Amino acid sequence: MVMGVRRVLSSLARRGYNASPLPLINSIFQDNSDSTRKISRVGGCDQDEAKPEDYGADLTLIDLNQQQTRKCRCRMKVIAAIGMILALVTAYFTVFGTFHGADSPKCHSVYMYPSYAKIDGFDSKFTSLAQKYHLYLYREQGLDTEPMEDNSIQLDGIPVLFIPGNAGSFKQVRSIAAICSELYFASEGEIKNPYRRNLDFFAADFNEDFTAFHGRTMLDQAEYLNDAIRYILSLYGQNYSYEGPIPTSVIILGHSMGGFVARILPTLQNHVPDSIQSIITLSSPHAASPVTFDGDILKIYQQTNDFWSSQFQDRDSFMSKNVSLISITGGILDSTLPADYTAIENIIPLENGFTTFSTGIPDVWTPIDHLAIVWCNQLREVIGRLLLETVNTNSTEKVLPLKERMSISRKLLLSGLEEYASRDFDLADPQHHFKNYEAKDFEGAEVVKLDERFTVSPDNVDVSAKYTKFILPDSDPTAMFYFLTSMSSTSMHFCKEGKFINEKKGSILECVDAEPNLLHIPASSEYTESPGDSGMDGSSEPFKFLELDGRVLSHYDFVLLKSPNLADITNEDFMIAGVTSGINMTISPVTPLEVALYGFEIELNSQFSWHEVSLPNLWESLIAYELDVKMDHTGGNPIFEPFIRQWNHDPGETKWHVNVAQKKTDIFMHNVAPFVPLEETHDKALKLKVFQPPNSNLRLRMKINWKMTLQMLFLRYRLSFLALPISVVSIVMAYQFFWYNKTSNFLNFEDALSLILYKYWISITIFLIALSPIVNSEIVQKLLFTLDPIGFNRPFLLGNIHMHANLYFLGIRNNYMLGLGVFFTLMTIGVLVFISHLSRFLDQIIHKLKKIGLFPSPKVDTSMPESQLLGLTRLSTSLLLILAVVLYIPYQLAAAICLVIQIGTCLRITFISENNRTREYLNLKNYNFCVFLLLTLIVAVDSPIIIVFLHNIAIRWETPFKSHHNFVAVAPMILLVGMNSRLNIPQYSKFDGIIILGLLSYMGFFSLIYGTRNLYWTHHLCNITCAWLLYGMKQIIGQT
Repeated sequence: MVMGVRRVLSSLARRGYNASPLPLINSIFQDNSDSTRKISRVGGCDQDEAKPEDYGADLTLIDLNQQQTRKCRCRMKVIAAIGMILALVTAYFTVFGTFHGADSPKCHSVYMYPSYAKIDGFDSKFTSLAQKYHLYLYREQGLDTEPMEDNSIQLDGIPVLFIPGNAGSFKQVRSIAAICSELYFASEGEIKNPYRRNLDFFAADFNEDFTAFHGRTMLDQAEYLNDAIRYILSLYGQNYSYEGPIPTSVIILGHSMGGFVARILPTLQNHVPDSIQSIITLSSPHAASPVTFDGDILKIYQQTNDFWSSQFQDRDSFMSKNVSLISITGGILDSTLPADYTAIENIIPLENGFTTFSTGIPDVWTPIDHLAIVWCNQLREVIGRLLLETVNTNSTEKVLPLKERMSISRKLLLSGLEEYASRDFDLADPQHHFKNYEAKDFEGAEVVKLDERFTVSPDNVDVSAKYTKFILPDSDPTAMFYFLTSMSSTSMHFCKEGKFINEKKGSILECVDAEPNLLHIPASSEYTESPGDSGMDGSSEPFKFLELDGRVLSHYDFVLLKSPNLADITNEDFMIAGVTSGINMTISPVTPLEVALYGFEIELNSQFSWHEVSLPNLWESLIAYELDVKMDHTGGNPIFEPFIRQWNHDPGETKWHVNVAQKKTDIFMHNVAPFVPLEETHDKALKLKVFQPPNSNLRLRMKINWKMTLQMLFLRYRLSFLALPISVVSIVMAYQFFWYNKTSNFLNFEDALSLILYKYWISITIFLIALSPIVNSEIVQKLLFTLDPIGFNRPFLLGNIHMHANLYFLGIRNNYMLGLGVFFTLMTIGVLVFISHLSRFLDQIIHKLKKIGLFPSPKVDTSMPESQLLGLTRLSTSLLLILAVVLYIPYQLAAAICLVIQIGTCLRITFISENNRTREYLNLKNYNFCVFLLLTLIVAVDSPIIIVFLHNIAIRWETPFKSHHNFVAVAPMILLVGMNSRLNIPQYSKFDGIIILGLLSYMGFFSLIYGTRNLYWTHHLCNITCAWLLYGMKQIIGQT
């Protein structure tokens, strides 16, 4: 039996998934003249018969007169029209919206000469998954050591394992592997690490598995990778020609879900102890699961994050002392995964890892989409340099110690302006970098005092002194030194007075060269369009910048800056430096509501070279802003165009906006995001550091960018666009059954919805507005977590560090976004009413085609009871489907087949002859349409698991699906659609009717509050509801 089912499904899948399942369930669609029960005729219809085109159009609604009915339906149509317009506008901006300036893509193309050697030796003797997955070794042609003539591989480097992501290919390793080979073999002098060595890149071939959709697949990959690491390390142990210590660990490079799979490896029993010390992930979701279609995924996320958190809370653990995790994201251009989900601050301390955005990485300065992050030339060169700078060929671990790795990672991947970045500066550790200079070499230096600005440009370079001396204040923690230049070569030293030698030599100065600590930042000129223009291989050179606070300045007495030679300076070059007595910061309490109503405006004078604007109430990631900068400049052309650094503390995003006075600037940030854990005590403010040229006054005006706000909504709430419709449909069905139990009249979907909106629209609006602040309160969240039937999502993660996540409803923390619930509900109503209209339109088309004789009208006797519980064919089909779930297919696929059966039932009802279109017919049609609508949404939730199953069949992976074989999770659905196909409708006693109302109402409540982060559970709630709907047909079953 099992093999027979496998062959059938394999045949269907290998033909492109297009084979119809209808023959299998054809008998369920058979029309029996005695297949319906008699339905009592009770209720508020004015006539017993109704034409399809007049279906519900001229009938008064329950409890309403004709005028109220027209008003009720008119209100529903207006609300639905508004919702549909909002949905279309949001969809348009989501699909066709473009990005400008700092948000525009600037990745350069890459070229390589790839070759892949399949590791055939890694077979079933080493892993049980050898038939499904494979392992490859990448070799860059002309550079790497290629396999020998007998196809035996030669390993002479340090092992790196690439893990592809959801539906990813092992060939994605080629871009980063190629640049590593180029940097090591062709540009060896660019790597400063004396312990460098070439890298052997291995890549896992998962046959483009859908890792993000299926927890069992994720565990299979992790199990395979642990076996692969053990095998890879054994290859080096068998290589007697390998130079140096044999590797005992492997560097991990993961893309997308592959980055999270890498974190699963240490949690499994087959993990090789101490085999992973360095992990780099690219656009990987660490903070939360990107989809919630499978409960196993949520369970794996919870267990993995708990394991890692406990390991790093123990400062004596191996992971705490040795393991580093760097999470790199492409930011706003990643339309596959919200960049907020890549944050790791809630899991890993700064000593072991951090999150960085490509927009802030020096010389990259561009957002990158989800796929391009593995091949973007600017970023792959930084990653290649990072890998080669952090390896250590002289140790068995093959990587530098944790502290050194983290220091190099911060220098290469952070802007250098973060609060914790200065710890890596040579200037912060003068005792190890002091060099002696004779004071007489700097005689005649021009002295610049506190709060004075020193400027060098082509206009005054010829009159400037050779050296300029900046006096630093004594023990002033608020003092700041700043330096900005466009010149590629500068000479600047931070010094302290040394001892006196003699009259001839004079005094000795102890100085630290500041050149290695100068930061690259994007250039800003009248020709600059985006920060990437001055990035790697850009059209212009970047600026250099240095900013030090009183903590670093306290080690020194003064700064010596050498002026450039006249021959070395161009017309565009400049140099600005100075020491200020405090931080030049403006803190504004402006709120998003005030920005929306009045805008926000601030004026900056030319007294300072830069201003920092802190907006502590603007931290919501759901809102985008538009900044308009006007410059009033005197005294010729400015030496540079004003530019802005946009940044926030967590997750440490930096974005550069250049040439801001020439165009409007979009401000969008990844800060406090829905459903993402947040350290509540950290500074959440949106901050703007504005660099302005001398003799220039700036006026900044900010307003809401509604287009961009709508454009970014869908990415963060795409799961809510399934949860909310399920909630609305469930509540409408509860209302339909309420009146059906009371009057035996089953309202159609639109009438029931219009009645709800007519009677309760004010209450619904108030409820949706108040719901966000209610579920954001600590007491309510504790109550909701207690009532949560699943318990995978904990709102309070780490109480000792105030780590908190809002996982309920829409996950909103900002009271200024309270209207979002109403906004999404309007769109949901609009889409559902549109689907209902489509159904009515189809009904009218079929009716007209029947009038011209194109379709026959089957006659159905609605008064004859059934002679049997189920026809033999139907019963056999149902049992076969249930048996298939037990043995082979996932129950989600069975649910999809149930939907097909229900569609067939709806079509059969539509084809009923004209003389049968009575109130009984309307009840039957309305009931089956709502069941169809609910099953459609549930199957949409189930579809990712179905895709994974069909993908496994397509790649000839014949092992039975390892999960989702609980036939109880779908048997009621199967039996219910079987009864529905016989044109039956449930009947309840008063008490039983209360239960169905309770089940539907709870499903609506669950989908609304918990649904976004627990979508998979809606299937089980629907299944329980189907069981009670089936129970409602007990009288019909008893008659047979």
